[in-house]
Amino acid sequence: MMGLLGRLTRALGLDRSGSGKGPIIHLPGDIREPRGLCLFSGPMESDVWPALFMASTLQRAFSEVELNVLCPGRDDGLFNMLPWRPKVHCYGNSPEMPPSLSENGLPDGSLFFYPYSKVIDSDVRMLQSVMRLTRIAPLDSPSDLVNLVVRTGSPYFPEKLEQMCGTLGIEYDREWKPTVQRHAERAAEQIMAPVTGRMLPYIVTTPSAQKILERSRAEIPLRTVTLSGQSSEFKDLDRELKTAVVAGASAVVTDSDDIWGDACAFGVPVVGLDREGSFMKWHGVEASRKEEDFVGAWVGLLKRGW
Repeated sequence: MMGLLGRLTRALGLDRSGSGKGPIIHLPGDIREPRGLCLFSGPMESDVWPALFMASTLQRAFSEVELNVLCPGRDDGLFNMLPWRPKVHCYGNSPEMPPSLSENGLPDGSLFFYPYSKVIDSDVRMLQSVMRLTRIAPLDSPSDLVNLVVRTGSPYFPEKLEQMCGTLGIEYDREWKPTVQRHAERAAEQIMAPVTGRMLPYIVTTPSAQKILERSRAEIPLRTVTLSGQSSEFKDLDRELKTAVVAGASAVVTDSDDIWGDACAFGVPVVGLDREGSFMKWHGVEASRKEEDFVGAWVGLLKRGW
């Protein structure tokens, strides 16, 4: 116990500047024996991956406590990839506590996990509605809305989550990796190859990223599949099918954070153009900030192969 308390003392940032907000946290008891668990999955498509990696750990570490997940409706099916399905509560266009969770309630002493590096504006209202719970996050900077901030050495996912769990004394699940559900895989095969049902190698890209490569006369050796844009035949796929298409690609070339996140989570070779520096930071991959670096990274990937 003293080892855990020592790590907590060194690594936790407890932001209590909002006087009277939130519960008194009893360490390490509240962490080791939570009365309830809730995990938030954010509104952007790439947000689901930190939530899923964290969910597998919480299910394994607290197998006797029901895990509640708060996520966008479009991502509901992705939580079927976990060892067992948690209790999923969906919200609409903006994050909020849905009636299915607020009516039943989470008991005092529950842990609320916010598995992201910073609090974004769209999440403020939702976090304000759970101020009576212990709210845990690996934030890079403190926030009045999170009363247990765990500082981590790595800015990259999923290492950031592993380091947070290590500080809290929660055994991180290194074994779990996302796997496309068989029904989604079969549906993607039928869409991509309706006659034979057998998909040939392809590259997933965005129309704007592909134009940059074509303008630079960079080689594109395989069929390209775009999941957005008016001319795309795949633009109306649901979230599970889009994920299956990305997971089955030979490579991904994108200037979209959404597709970048999918490729990173499934370990698909990916080249990204992140003009605003807003892409999710993922272990082992770096997005380019400039078009010329983006084209150079693609040429480098072609030379290395996949």
